[in-house]
Order: sequence, then structure tokens, then C-alpha cells
Amino acid sequence: MNREEDIIKLIQQMCDDDREEEVVRMIDNLPDEERTYKIVGLQARTLSNLAGMIRSGYTESELNPDDLDRRALSILADTAEEGKDDPNWWCRNGYTRMGLNMEAEAIPFFEHVMTLIPDDPETQEFWSDVPEAIENCKKTVEFLEHPTLREPPYIKKRSVMIAVSRVDDFTADMQAFRNRLGDIAGLESLEFEDVSQNTETNTIEHVHGQFCGEPFDMEIDRLEAFNASGMFISSYFNKQDLELIGQERPGYGIDIRFGTANPLEWLHLQLKIATALVPKLLAIYDLSSQQALSESYVVSTARSSSGPHASFAYSIASESNEQGSDTWLYTNGLARFGLPDIEIMHSDANHSACHRKLIEAVASYMLWHQAPETQQTMRPDVPFAIMTGNVPLYIRLLPWNEAIKDGQKDKATPGSIRTRLKKMNANSCVIFAYENEDAMAADAYQPLWMKDDFLTNDRADDLRLLHCEEERKFAHDCSNEYFWLPEHVAKRTPEKVWFKFDLTNDEGEVEAVWTRLISYTDRHNFEVEIDDTPQALPYEQGDRLRFVDEHDVKLISWMVETEQSNINPGNIYILDAEPSIKRELGIE
Repeated sequence: MNREEDIIKLIQQMCDDDREEEVVRMIDNLPDEERTYKIVGLQARTLSNLAGMIRSGYTESELNPDDLDRRALSILADTAEEGKDDPNWWCRNGYTRMGLNMEAEAIPFFEHVMTLIPDDPETQEFWSDVPEAIENCKKTVEFLEHPTLREPPYIKKRSVMIAVSRVDDFTADMQAFRNRLGDIAGLESLEFEDVSQNTETNTIEHVHGQFCGEPFDMEIDRLEAFNASGMFISSYFNKQDLELIGQERPGYGIDIRFGTANPLEWLHLQLKIATALVPKLLAIYDLSSQQALSESYVVSTARSSSGPHASFAYSIASESNEQGSDTWLYTNGLARFGLPDIEIMHSDANHSACHRKLIEAVASYMLWHQAPETQQTMRPDVPFAIMTGNVPLYIRLLPWNEAIKDGQKDKATPGSIRTRLKKMNANSCVIFAYENEDAMAADAYQPLWMKDDFLTNDRADDLRLLHCEEERKFAHDCSNEYFWLPEHVAKRTPEKVWFKFDLTNDEGEVEAVWTRLISYTDRHNFEVEIDDTPQALPYEQGDRLRFVDEHDVKLISWMVETEQSNINPGNIYILDAEPSIKRELGIE
């Protein structure tokens, strides 16, 4: 074996051990006579591979992957004469250009590879990745030139949750599960198909029927092991459960195609089904919204009459550039309801709080008003929010491919056309704004960042968002359903209780106001102190309001202070997760 062969063998071994950076340095230090065409060709390949490993997160490095690819191209250019008949040289040129988002330039290099190799089946099979690369490049070029909505992935078309048990060797009792399903209100005409004998899939049961007059279609899958890494923790987990959800555990998949009406009732149904299937839950992993839900939240919500809050129907993800100056916010989970996911582009650390509140308000509005006109061109004819200085904010939803059609195609900045190659390329809309009512009438929208001066994080508390009547009714129902808690605490320590009311001024304007409880007899007789000066009401911070035999109090929410956490209707399930809070409040 000669020196060149020894070096090639060493390079291969080092690459097998993920030591690409060492390979590059080693070849750099070789004397000129040992830097043969084959050796520097392998250096170009290693540089390109290392760039890909850094981009994917497989390898941590301070090296710039684009610089590595550009150096690889420089090496290949220096060996163009020697490589003109070498398919490896042409192939490396193609893949390196793909790494630099130069797909259109990569195609001719890949195509030339196929002219240099024999057409026997064995050789064609060895080079089969090249035709695939050509096809992928062509699809990318076409998409970048003509961005169009793509077919959503499976977990966006259906609602897929994994129910994980606290019991390590838990096996669901399917007959008991069927019986429990029959007790769920709204489920009718159920038909069960046991497919557990089919070893080619994980599906063990198909269920069909009706739910609230719409077709019901569900699959139950058995999963031997599931890892929840990457899931957003959207509900409260106690310390012990947080440790458990970090482990790989078996579970059952609950896969449902939601109906087109009453979105939150379908979500409520799925939570009820999860508790019927796995009685001793640890958690639910909602794959469609990419979030983990705790046992205490799921069980409490499944049992409640009011159901889940709209904020648990989705999660908000964020991606930023390296400098953190450009952030892309987008939801996961709305598509399963037949709604577009919602995005805000070009956010940043100074505006993200207001932007998140705006996304939450838009998502909630859509979930309560699920109808075709709300899906892609939503334009409420009233301000969606009142910003600082009583400036109205009128919004417009624009499908993503229209929103970014004039954007750069060669850069993978957050939310750009290129990032849509792999995500958020189906039914998704970007929030735009109108300057005023006249602009709204003319549909002359503008980017949301034009309102940045009004949407800084320090003004988040001043942002008053549109709340529809259905949402207000939900808040009222939740507050009443769990009112036993603030009433229990108010009779012992009223200063720990806060009430939020809808109050009306002489012009009929309604504003929700937080107040601290001063004294309490019953829910019709109490006294409160206003916590903050309202914007549209004739009250100031510190003013007191006394209610005597008042039977028309519009209670929107309440809050109970505890040493560990403030409890409200939306997180009352924490009491089941933390017995110490119950003891503090004197609850058995």
C-alpha cells in the first residue's frame, strides 16, 4: 500500500469517527507532493459534509458552514482539469452548491454525472442518489420561483395525541374503553373494528360513528416507546412528573379527524377519550400542536363542563436569526380545525410579547368563529385591538405565499420562501395591518412592523384586544364553574382574592377591570378596590366599589394568591398537581 492509499484509509476512518475538522487540518498540513488530486478531492468532500453536519445541528462548531462550502468549491475549481472526466468531481460540485442554496446551478453538475457513469444496473444503483438530487433541485427551483400551498402533513390534517400512562407496563382494557366511550355525551352510532392482529401497523382499533351530528373517525395505536423531546410544555407539571416525561415511555396514540363545527368541542372530546383510554395518565403529547399537557390539566379539563380554553388548542413557536434581530412566530395546531395557522414575521425581542398576545387573540377569534370567511381573508370590521394612545389596530390575514412572494429566495431567513421548503407551507396566514378605516375599506394593507412603535413589550399591558361574545361567555362560565375556590378563600382571607369584571360607562363602552377584594359576604354582597386606572371608565386606581344585593355582576375571571402560584380558572388544575397549595388554602 502506497502513501496516498494510507492517507485515504486514514481519512475514511477519521470521518467514520466524526472527526471531519481534524481531517481538514491534517490535509492542510500535508506537504505539497502528498496533496494529490484524490486527497484534495476528499478534502473538498469533507468540507462539504462538515458544513452539512453543522447546519443540521449534528456537530457543534464555531465554523461558518457557508465558508466551508465556498472553500470546497475553490478546491474543486483548482482541480477542474483533472476532474473533468471524474463523476466524483462533478457530484461534489453539485452537492456543495446545494449546501449553498444554489440548486439551479447544481442541476447541470448532477446531470453530467449521469453521462460519465456506465449504464449497468449495479453502477446505476450505486449512483442512484444523483437522480434523486436532480429531482429535489428541480422541485426546489420551481417552488422558489412559484411558491404554492402544499399538502399539509398528516398531523396537521388530523388531531394526533399520545396518551402516556404512569404505569410502565400498562395495557389498555379495550372492552372497558369501548364502554366508557358510550358514556361520552355527543358520541353516537359507534362501530368498533379490532385490527390488533395486523402486525404491519401499530393500529389496534378503528372507531367510526357520529359526534354532535358530524362524522366521527378515530384510530387507536399502540406505541412501545415514545420520546417527548422538543415538545412545548404548555401546562403545569410538578417536579416529579417533569422528570418522568423526560424519559422514553410507551403510550397509546389517539388519532381523530375533527369535524368542521365547534372546534373546541372536538378538542374537549379528544381529552375525554384520552382519559377513558388511559385512566392513570402521566401526560398527553399533542403532536398536532407540538405541546405536552399534564395529567392534572387533562383530567380537570376532561371533567369540566366548560371545556378547554382556546390557548390549549395550539402552541406558538419561534425561530430567530443568529443575531436575534429577526424572529418568526407561528402557531402549530390550528390546521386540524380547518383553520390556517397564524404567523407574524419580522418580530424581535422588543416586540414579541405584544405579537404573541395578538396571535393568541386572532387564534381565539378564529376558533370561536370557525367559518370560511374567517380562514384566509379575515378582516374584522372593528379594530382588533386598541393600542397605546387609543390607536385602533385593524388587521388582515394574508396567505403566506402572497405575503412573501417578493422576498429573497437565496437566504434561509426566518419565515422566508426557502424556509417554507420544509415547514409552514400549507394553509398558513401572516398578520398584516391597515393604517386606518379608509385603508381597510380599500384593502390597502401594510406589514405589521409598520405598527412597531405601538407594539413594544413595555406597552403590552396597554394592548386591549378584541374579545368576542362567545369568548366572554366561556370566561364567565369557567369563572362560575370554579367559583367555589375564590369563595372559599374570600371567607377566610379576602385580601388574597382578585375579581375581574366587565364594567360599562355612560356611553355603553365595556372594559374589563381587575379589582382586589376588600370584604366578602357572598357573591352578591362584597367590596373591591380597583387595581389599575381604567382607560374608558370614570374610575381611578384605588377607588372602591361596593356591591349590595347585586345579582347582575359580570364576573369575567378571578385570581387567588398563594405562596407558590396564583390560581385562576385557567390553571385551577394546579391544585391537583401540588397538594401543598391545597393545604395552604385549607382545602381537603
